[in-house]
Amino acid sequence: MPTAPVTGKEVELVSPEDGKRLAEAWKREPRELDIPNTLLSSQHITGVVTSTGAIAPFFISDAPKSRLKKAAYEGRIGSRAFIFEDSNSPVQIFDATTDAYLKVPRNSIVFVESDLDFRVPDFIALRFNLQIQHVHRGLLLGTGPLVDPGFWGKLCIPLHNLTDQDYEIPRDEGLIWVEFTKTTLSAGRTDPARAPSVTTDPKGEGHWDITVFLNKAASQYRSNKVPIRSSLPTMFAEANSAAAASAADAKSVAEATERLKTLNTIAFASAFIGLGSLGLASTVFLSNLSARNEDLAVKIRDQTEVVQKELEQHLGDVDLNQTAPVEIRTAFPALRKQLLTQRSEIDGMKLQIKQMQLEMKRQGLERGTAHAW
Repeated sequence: MPTAPVTGKEVELVSPEDGKRLAEAWKREPRELDIPNTLLSSQHITGVVTSTGAIAPFFISDAPKSRLKKAAYEGRIGSRAFIFEDSNSPVQIFDATTDAYLKVPRNSIVFVESDLDFRVPDFIALRFNLQIQHVHRGLLLGTGPLVDPGFWGKLCIPLHNLTDQDYEIPRDEGLIWVEFTKTTLSAGRTDPARAPSVTTDPKGEGHWDITVFLNKAASQYRSNKVPIRSSLPTMFAEANSAAAASAADAKSVAEATERLKTLNTIAFASAFIGLGSLGLASTVFLSNLSARNEDLAVKIRDQTEVVQKELEQHLGDVDLNQTAPVEIRTAFPALRKQLLTQRSEIDGMKLQIKQMQLEMKRQGLERGTAHAW
C-alpha cells in the first residue's frame, strides 16, 4: 500500500486519467481486497483508491495541509459553479480556468462542482460534509449526503450562505471532507440491487454535467420549473417593503396629527376670537345699558330736583304766608315729610346706579385682560 514520501510536497498517486482506467478495469474484473466493514482509515482509503479509482485526482503528502486525513479525503472547488437568479435555469458564476476564487453571494445558494471524479465500486459508500471552517463562517451544506455505491460522475454541492456578507473561497482551498465506508458486500462481487441512474456523456458513463442535476431539481410536478434560490432575499425585500409601508403610514399619521393640531389651533383661536367677540358684544351691550341707565337716572334726578325746588319754594311761600287756611297749614308738615322721603329714595336710586356703573366697568376691565392673555 503506497505511503506518503517525506518531502513536504504532494504526490499525485491517481490522476483523473488513472482513475478512469482503474475503475473501468475494476468493473470488468473485481477482486477481493482486505478491507474491514467499517469507516476506513487513511491507509485503507489509499488502498481502495489505488485499486479501484474510486476518486481522482488523489494526492498524498506528509505536509500539515495534506488532503488525506486519518479518516477522510479533501475535496475542492471544481471547474464550475452555478446560481439561480431570476430565471429558472442555472447561471454560471465561476470558471476555474479564469477565476482564482469562488464568490458565494450573501443570502444565496450556490451549486458547486467538486474537483473530484467519482467512480465508486459496489462495496464502498461515501459521505461528505462541509469543512468546519466554512461552517463557522456561516456556510451550510446538507448533512452527510450518501454517495451510493456504483456512482460515477461529479458531485453537485449546494452551499448556503446565510450571512449578510459575500463569501470568497480560493480555488485551492479545501471545501468538503469525504468519508469512505466499506459495506458488507464482498469486494470481489457485484451488487445486483438498483444502481444510480446514469447518463451518457462524452467523458463516458456517469453523471458528469451537474447542470443536468440542477435542471432536473428545478423541474417540479407537471413539468413546472422553479428557480432554486434562497428565500432570504425575498423575505428581506418583503420586510423592507412592509417597513416602508409602515413608515409611510406613520408619516401619514404624523401629517394627519399635525393637520389636526393645526385645525385644533385654528379652532381654539376661533373660539378665543368668538369669545372675544362675545365679550366685546357683552361689553358694548352693558356699556349701552349703563349709558341708558345713567341717562335715565340723570333725567329722574333733574326732574326730582325741579320738583323738590318747586316744593321747597312753595313751602317757603306757605311759611311766609300765614293767611293760608288752618287745615292747609296742618297738612303741610305731613306733605314736607313725604317729599323728604321721596328725595331720600331718589338719592338711594342714584347711588345704586353709580355702583352698578362701577361694577360694569370693573368686569369690562377683567374681560379685556383675559382677552389679551
